[in-house]
Amino acid sequence: MPVPLVLHAPSLPKPSASAVLAKSAVVVDAASGKVLWKRDPDTPRYPASTTKIMTVLLLLERCSPDEIIKAPSDIEKVKEASMNLKPGEKITAADMGYAMLLRSANDGCVATAVHISGSVPAFAKLMNERAKEMGLTHTYFHNPNGLNDTLHKISAHDLAMVGREAMKREDFREIARTYKRKITRSINKKDEVMVSKNKWLKKDPSADGIKTGYTKPAGLTYVGSVNRKGFRIIDSIMNTENWQADHKALLDWTYKTYEETERYPASTILGTASIEGGVQNTVPYAASEFFHVLARRGQARSIIEFHPKEGLTAPITKGQALGDVTVTDAEGFVQTLPVYATEAIEPVRFVAAVGNTFDGRTVAVGGALFGGFLLMRRRTRKTYARFRI
Repeated sequence: MPVPLVLHAPSLPKPSASAVLAKSAVVVDAASGKVLWKRDPDTPRYPASTTKIMTVLLLLERCSPDEIIKAPSDIEKVKEASMNLKPGEKITAADMGYAMLLRSANDGCVATAVHISGSVPAFAKLMNERAKEMGLTHTYFHNPNGLNDTLHKISAHDLAMVGREAMKREDFREIARTYKRKITRSINKKDEVMVSKNKWLKKDPSADGIKTGYTKPAGLTYVGSVNRKGFRIIDSIMNTENWQADHKALLDWTYKTYEETERYPASTILGTASIEGGVQNTVPYAASEFFHVLARRGQARSIIEFHPKEGLTAPITKGQALGDVTVTDAEGFVQTLPVYATEAIEPVRFVAAVGNTFDGRTVAVGGALFGGFLLMRRRTRKTYARFRI
């Protein structure tokens, strides 16, 4: 998988300062993780219900779609946005994902947390462990739904990365792009239709997620996903008065400023690696996953450099790891991708080496002479043995 690194922070011109009201906001390329625009990206802030992106991601990672989640006995104590769960009510994990992301069901988040980890605090610990796996450094989850909590904060950059990670999954993307869904319930059968709070899904055909949020301390928050012109961007907007206006301004600027200048489908041959002791001296290599380069119009192409593993020696098997490549764009953003051999290379053997140097007749004569030498040697040994007796 591509691992993005930044050599130096490029200068990022902004949309009009008056156009974006959010205290913090970030736009990233979904494929590479490259930051395309930012404002105060690392200050931890209250995420409100955008927290549920992580909760749904963990649900999908930890539960099978038909797994039954049972609401705890005290579930009706959970406040604010709700799917109106009843104590003991049973919902499949698949339906619970829709309830949490569309209805923004706080009670559904608590039921999910208890089902997966046994308690809300244990689930919050799991959320933080998953955040650490993602490399997030300005994040601390303290509950599964984003209700007011002074300890529960995340930065705009980290929040965008959570959205990016979740959108890698097709099952998550299916939920995120859905506006209305009827679910199946065991008790509260009168409340089965979940409608998304993300009104942008209705306004923009290129929109495919993700989540709105609001509490008084957090202000309006939003994590969005849009796929236009062949590439997807993720934006996170925190503490704003108008997330839709901010989202539109960021989208307009990004798609006017950036374009996909290079595209490499999975298994595209990127070059050849030198090897020792093989029937040929090089082997082609490729990355196992798609990658691309986003650049501003008119910028130079990226530089791709191969960094081989030490001691590449035949035999080489097809699919063998050979090292990695770094892809550096004109703004200094670096993607690092592992590469593998696209074909097998056999080692050099004696007969093959002789055949590469002499013709068939020479090999035959050489073999006859060698055989005669061995026969004479055996006879000499027999004569010497008789003389000693």
